[in-house]
Amino acid sequence: MTPRLASVVSATGLAAAAITVLITATGNDPSVAGAVARAALVLWPIAVGLVMWTRVPSERFGGLLVAGGFVTFLSTLGASDNEVIYGIGRVSTWFAELALVYLVVAFPSGRVSNRADRVLTTGVALVVLILFLPTALLVDAYPVPAAWVTCSAGCPGNAFQLVAHQPAWVGDVVVPLREALTSLLFLAVTLRLAARIGTATTTLRRTLTPILALAAIHSAALPVAFALRRAGVVSDWLLAVTWLRAAGISILAVGFLVGAARWRLAVGAGLYRLAPRLHAGTDPETLRHALADALDDPTVDLAYPSSDGRWIDAEGRPVTLPAGDSGRAYTVISDGDAKVAAILHDEALRDHREFVHAVGGLAAVVLANQRLAAQVERSLQEVRRSRERILAAADDERRRIERDLHDGAQQRLVALRIKLQLASERSAHDHLPDAELLHQLSEDVGDALDEVRSLAAGVYPALLVDCGLEEALQSIARRSPLPASVAAQGIGRFAQPLEAAIYFCCLEALQNAAKHAEARSVSIVVSNGRDLRFEVRDDGCGFDVELQDMGHGLTNIRDRLVAVGGTLRVDSHVGRGTRIAGTIPLTTASRRPAR
Repeated sequence: MTPRLASVVSATGLAAAAITVLITATGNDPSVAGAVARAALVLWPIAVGLVMWTRVPSERFGGLLVAGGFVTFLSTLGASDNEVIYGIGRVSTWFAELALVYLVVAFPSGRVSNRADRVLTTGVALVVLILFLPTALLVDAYPVPAAWVTCSAGCPGNAFQLVAHQPAWVGDVVVPLREALTSLLFLAVTLRLAARIGTATTTLRRTLTPILALAAIHSAALPVAFALRRAGVVSDWLLAVTWLRAAGISILAVGFLVGAARWRLAVGAGLYRLAPRLHAGTDPETLRHALADALDDPTVDLAYPSSDGRWIDAEGRPVTLPAGDSGRAYTVISDGDAKVAAILHDEALRDHREFVHAVGGLAAVVLANQRLAAQVERSLQEVRRSRERILAAADDERRRIERDLHDGAQQRLVALRIKLQLASERSAHDHLPDAELLHQLSEDVGDALDEVRSLAAGVYPALLVDCGLEEALQSIARRSPLPASVAAQGIGRFAQPLEAAIYFCCLEALQNAAKHAEARSVSIVVSNGRDLRFEVRDDGCGFDVELQDMGHGLTNIRDRLVAVGGTLRVDSHVGRGTRIAGTIPLTTASRRPAR
């Protein structure tokens, strides 16, 4: 509601109250106290409706209650001594009863969404339109005492009567029938409200209980007033019951205000309980329990949108959203234009979308964070897989180069050396002058062959593929310029990318120690259990890890480990050597050696 509309409604309500005072003061039984009381009964539901309308802009019920207050104002016109105004007031009293029923069944959402509530509201409307409203054209006078009417005798006549005399069947059939049906319908409304409370959540039950109590009082007063009036008993009891009926909407406004206040407190308490339980690491089941506690509905469940437009649960199973009169309802929670989740809840919360959306809004933050975290994790996995593919491609290329060197250049050099040796021997036998030159060329080819073999082993050692980590590491330890020991007994075989990662990390660490550490010895330890671990330790000069950046060698080691899901740890202190340790988690697939 806009401030301008609120001002207009307030001014109209005050004008209605003033007219009520004026009519009562100049009516058939003027009374200052009665005029003030009537004005208060008119203003009260309008004021309560304005409060509910302005404090909860999306709530329709506040507007309905304001409308009920103006219907009450029209009913107060029955205090006038003018026949037309008096008749308008008496007819409006019937519509006030209809408005009261609608308010009861529509509280607190302002909508009549349940089939049983629609049937009851329609039944009361039909009774008013068929059995009450047409009698205004037939009766000589309206029955007294009645709501808002101050006279019990000598009341104004019926200005709307179209016949000369009232038909006998109106008083004998129509009036008793409509009174009986009205009493039964109001009793049914009370029972329906009690049934709603019985199936409602605790939060909603606290909201509806004040309304049930006041509706039950009004429903009991209605048949009592009808019975006493038909018996012709005019007493203080009849007047009290009549006025209780007259103030029905105003009295129920008290219950509406109390119920709305209790609802707001319950909503605040639910959100207060929910907020501390939500964090980025909340798993789906914990989130469901937190929402169920906040909404006070243990049947709460969550469904998530899938890429193909369906709804699934946290385990990926298909979920069908409830529909119709299944007793369940759902509320879709969105983050902007994107659907985040659907909260499946009790049908009693269908008319409290604002509350469910408020709870879902808090949950949406967690779900959005989880979605972002999942996207980041997927991106990291893709980066990791990309690194693995790059590393595997590099290793494949290393192996291809090693094979080409072994099967190509190395074999050709071997053949060339043999030919040179044979040529040198023949030349020496025949005492030719080029024998010594051929022998020197044979030695040079042998040196080149040794370099090619060393290059091939450095590119990708065939020993690693054929015999495994232990033999390959022993080989590099024997060729190391520093005294190096290897402890890797019984570690077995693993997938080729893991063995290659451990081998080249140890090789890189060994080369770093030989080039930069000024070490006297190096030890290599490889072990396996739940993880595959390696450690290269030297007794060199060390360095300050926090002050000195990782060099090219340590960066290579880290990248190799990350590519296979491993981690690197570097411990070093000036003058106390360096320890390079790596850990690679083992899975069933990584324990199987590649062919």
